[in-house]
Amino acid sequence: NTASNKIKMIDVKLSAEEYGIAVSKTNDGLLGTVNTVLTEQASKINTLIKNYEGKDYGEDDTAIDGTYVEGVVAYQTGMSSDEYLVLATDYPFAPFEYMVGTNFGGIDIEIGKLIADKLGKKLAVKYVAFDLICTAVNNGDADLGLAGLTITEARKQTVNFSKPYYTGAYQVLVVMEDDTTFDNCKTAEDVDAILKAMANGTKVGSQTGSTGYKFIAGDKDESGFSEFKGYSNLSAKGYSTHADAARDMVNGAVKFCVIDNLVASSVVAQINASAK
Repeated sequence: NTASNKIKMIDVKLSAEEYGIAVSKTNDGLLGTVNTVLTEQASKINTLIKNYEGKDYGEDDTAIDGTYVEGVVAYQTGMSSDEYLVLATDYPFAPFEYMVGTNFGGIDIEIGKLIADKLGKKLAVKYVAFDLICTAVNNGDADLGLAGLTITEARKQTVNFSKPYYTGAYQVLVVMEDDTTFDNCKTAEDVDAILKAMANGTKVGSQTGSTGYKFIAGDKDESGFSEFKGYSNLSAKGYSTHADAARDMVNGAVKFCVIDNLVASSVVAQINASAK
């Protein structure tokens, strides 16, 4: 019965957030350029976001139509800072970043390319684990952090953020298709009441360091954004990607997942396509 291996998104907004571009606190010049590009290219960026929202993504988090950004390369040690702008990101995280073979695509890659073009440089993409991206930027290991990064007070202690480039982000639950636990939920308060009543030790999956993970585990440092109190009865299990968390849910390792809405849509489509 393949239907039992399908999953669904509970489209109730658990926390609203905004994504920004992380820049080192010592590089005000670059921050100024980033904000200039976001202002000058606002219409173009809004259009490309809508375009990526409408794409279908395969099981490996790649756009099925094979779309990628021309002229973007993988970072290699020794690249000249005069020639390359280094973007730290954690892929795959469709529709924000993904790979097509050795090429890079996604909303964040497109925006990074616009910034590199403005500077007269080539864009080099460097893989960094999600929860280490701000540290990498702060240490000078990358010029920009562009990875669906929610602007939070805690992260502002490490890096400076650009103005928001995506304001439609929010956390949602992803559950098995035949799980009716949250079907009647209309508000975050409805979901909260059910979560608080769950059995102690109930396992919940999310990407390590992500807002979804902090929503379950709690994070007192997020004051000023959304001070997540967390759930003492739930056990947050971290994964390298949200897709990994969802696949482990299909395998029965976690009860449900907490994922960014756009990414959740992509993950649900991927997994359900492979379940057919």
